[in-house]
Amino acid sequence: MKSNSKKIRIAILGIGGIGGYLGGKLAHHYAEHDQIEIIFITRGAQLQTISEKGLEWHSNEITYRSKPHVVASNPREIGLIDILILTTKSFAAAEAIREYAHCISGDTTVLTTQNTITGRTDILPFLPEGALLMEGAIYISSSVQKPGKVVHLSGPGIWYFGTNNTFTPKGEQIAKILNYANINAQYTTNTEAVLWKKFLFASPAAVVTALFDITFAEITESQESEYLYLNLTDELMQLARGKNIPVDDQTILHNITLLTRFKGEAKSSFLLDLKRGKPTEIKALVLDVIAEAQKHQISIPYYQSAYAQLQLKYPSLTC
Repeated sequence: MKSNSKKIRIAILGIGGIGGYLGGKLAHHYAEHDQIEIIFITRGAQLQTISEKGLEWHSNEITYRSKPHVVASNPREIGLIDILILTTKSFAAAEAIREYAHCISGDTTVLTTQNTITGRTDILPFLPEGALLMEGAIYISSSVQKPGKVVHLSGPGIWYFGTNNTFTPKGEQIAKILNYANINAQYTTNTEAVLWKKFLFASPAAVVTALFDITFAEITESQESEYLYLNLTDELMQLARGKNIPVDDQTILHNITLLTRFKGEAKSSFLLDLKRGKPTEIKALVLDVIAEAQKHQISIPYYQSAYAQLQLKYPSLTC
């Protein structure tokens, strides 16, 4: 897990809501550690503010400011990385790997947090031989309030990551590093099930919050929005079974319960990106679902209808 340096160099690529949450905790805990170095990879106003003042981080009435050992955007300033935590949006993941290819070696472990079931296909081809990809899913609502300030709005903050059907000691070692920094991270050897479980929650939630312009919690407060959420989830469950992926029969109950745990104004990043006119994860969240359903000859009329409605509601909808 080590590069040429004696320290374990951990880089967080993308200091947005999730990257700020994870990076803030890591930088705070390992600030004086002589064996672990924390690197923030970011740019623009975020880079400038963190370089000057550090990152201000809020969660569950806890506030502190932390500063990484390195904050940069230039690959030459960053150097070789042992652990790369990739927190970009799904559509930017492959390009991010290409941009920082010189920082990644055959000894690097890459961890993901994207809401996608195609991460391995999208990312693995761009990694050097020997590099280890550990896909993951995190349950959290966190956002950048202004440059240098990240707020954990809601969600348990649990991060499941790992490999599929194979065990590696690196997974347990990384989980310990994260847990010491008060990050609830769990290594698993069943990532396919983990990714689908999160996607079964995230994709329908993103679609419904965007169509109705509501928070996660408000999905269950309207019969119309809850009805659509349930049917989208049901179609995804059919698709998963069509791909021979085990699905918990209690998935819908689990998802509804999870929705009620989100408090306040927690909204999907998909909705926020649409309202801000930014590129969105429409491909990972919706278009890939439609394509896979067609491939497996599974009818998903609610997804198809929802996509058409999204195009009408947001004419500038882009990937």
